[in-house]
Parts: sequence; structure tokens; C-alpha cells
Amino acid sequence: MSKFFWLAWTCVAMLPVHANASEWNSSGIDGHYVLSSLIDEQKGQQKVFFSLYKAKYNNNGFERFLSQCNKNGFDKTVLMTINGQEVQMDKICRRTEDSKNYWVYTPTTNEGLAFLITQFKYTETVNVHKVFVNIYNQETELEFKISAQGFVEAWKKSEQIL
Repeated sequence: MSKFFWLAWTCVAMLPVHANASEWNSSGIDGHYVLSSLIDEQKGQQKVFFSLYKAKYNNNGFERFLSQCNKNGFDKTVLMTINGQEVQMDKICRRTEDSKNYWVYTPTTNEGLAFLITQFKYTETVNVHKVFVNIYNQETELEFKISAQGFVEAWKKSEQIL
């Protein structure tokens, strides 16, 4: 099996446990970066979240995910291009139970969320373009392809839970 298969599998296995509204998730890989998507509940409303991880190869050849942010909470809003349309996203630093931090992105507006949901409902693949700026102020252009398979069923299931 390829390194990328194991990277994707590890990413899915390491998704944060806060996904209480649904089990749906999907991931895309761009070089050493992984963008995972999931459905979650926030303030009584269903939302779609993207989690951004950086993968690194250690001496044993295994991949592991490194912290990409150093504080818990809201940082700012950023733009992501989703299937060719710019969407304003809230950028939030979250901490997992094992004390690893990662960036989470969710649409800022209800219109942005509606657009994202429509893309997952009516396309097979959602293309996400993100400009990532690391702690050294270096920019990286990232392109992710996220599978929409299983999204509709999970979205309906999570609507029933709410």
C-alpha cells in the first residue's frame, strides 16, 4: 500500500472526537498537508468543518501530525476557494484530548455554509484551494480534493439528531 493510503487512513483515525452530530468525514492530501472534513454541531446548528494537519515522516517511516497552531480559540477569518468560489471561513485553533492543536475552518456566514453544503450534496468531489501561511510567514498554495461520498446520508442523519 502507498504512503498516501496510510496517511489518509491515519488522518481519518485521528479525527477529533467532537464530531458528535455525525460520523461522516472525508480527507484530501496535498503533499505533506491533509484537509479533513466533517459534520459537527455548533450552538445547536449543523456545520461543516475542515481540519488542517501537517504530516511529517519520522525516523521509523510513520506519519504523524504536528501542531499547526499554538492557542485555543478564534484567530481570524480567511478565504478558501471551494469549487471555484471564494468562501469566507472562520479560522479556529482547537485542542484535542491528547493536547495536539490543529486549525479548524468553518464558513463564517449562513450563505457560505449553504454553498458548501450544496457542493457536498450535488458534486462527487469538492475542490478546496487554501493559501497556508506557516509560523515563518511562508505561503504555500494547497489544493485538496474532498470526496462527497456519504455526505447526504450523514447530513440527513444529523438533522434527525438535532
